[in-house]
Amino acid sequence: MEKKEKKKRIKSKEYLDKTFLEELNHKIWCTKGARFNADSRFKNKSKWSTISVSFLSAYLIIASLISVYNINQSSDNNIVNYLVTALSILLLVVSMYENNQDYKVRALNYHNCGLELAEIYNSLRIFKTLKEKKSESEIVEFCSNINEQYQIILNKYDNHERLDYDTFRINNLLDYFEEELTFKDIKKIKQKLIWNIKGWYILMILIIPLLLITLVVLT
Repeated sequence: MEKKEKKKRIKSKEYLDKTFLEELNHKIWCTKGARFNADSRFKNKSKWSTISVSFLSAYLIIASLISVYNINQSSDNNIVNYLVTALSILLLVVSMYENNQDYKVRALNYHNCGLELAEIYNSLRIFKTLKEKKSESEIVEFCSNINEQYQIILNKYDNHERLDYDTFRINNLLDYFEEELTFKDIKKIKQKLIWNIKGWYILMILIIPLLLITLVVLT
C-alpha cells in the first residue's frame, strides 16, 4: 500500500519541515518584527494620549469661561459649575490613568528588544549565508547558542500583543503570509489597530464637546 503524499504546508509554515536553524531564523525574524511594531504602536498611543489630555484641558478652560463672559445668560450657573467640576475630575482621572500606562517607556523597551533580536538575527543570517561548509557539530553549537540568547532576550522584556504580530503578517503579506490572510482578515486587523491606537481618544475628543454644547444650550 502506497503511503499517502504528505500535505504541503502553507508558505509561512514551511520552516516546520526544515531544520532547527530554519525554525530559529523564522521565530527570531517574526518576533523582531512584532516587537518593532509594538514600539511603533505605543509611540502612537503616547502621541494620542497627549493630544486627548490637551483637548480635555482646553474643554475645561472653555467651560470655565462660559460663566465669566456670560456667553449664554439664560443658562443655569449651577449647570456650568457642575460641568467645570465634572471636567476637572475627568481630566484628573484620565491624566492619572494615561501617565500610569508609561507608553514611551514601553515603546522604548520594545524598541530595545527589537534591536537585540536584530543583532542575533544578523549573526544567524551571516552563519547561514556566508559560511559555506558547516559541520553538524558547528550547527548544533551555533543553534544552541543563538537559542539561549533568544530566550534570554525574551525573558528580559514583556511579550508583545497578538495585534503586533498580526500587523507584522500584513506588512509581509506578499512575501510570506499571503496564503494565511483573506481581505476580510486584513481589514479586521487594520481596524483593530486603528481602534487600539486612536479609538478611545477620538471618542473623548468628539463626545465631550457635544455633551457640553447640549447641556449649555438646552438648560
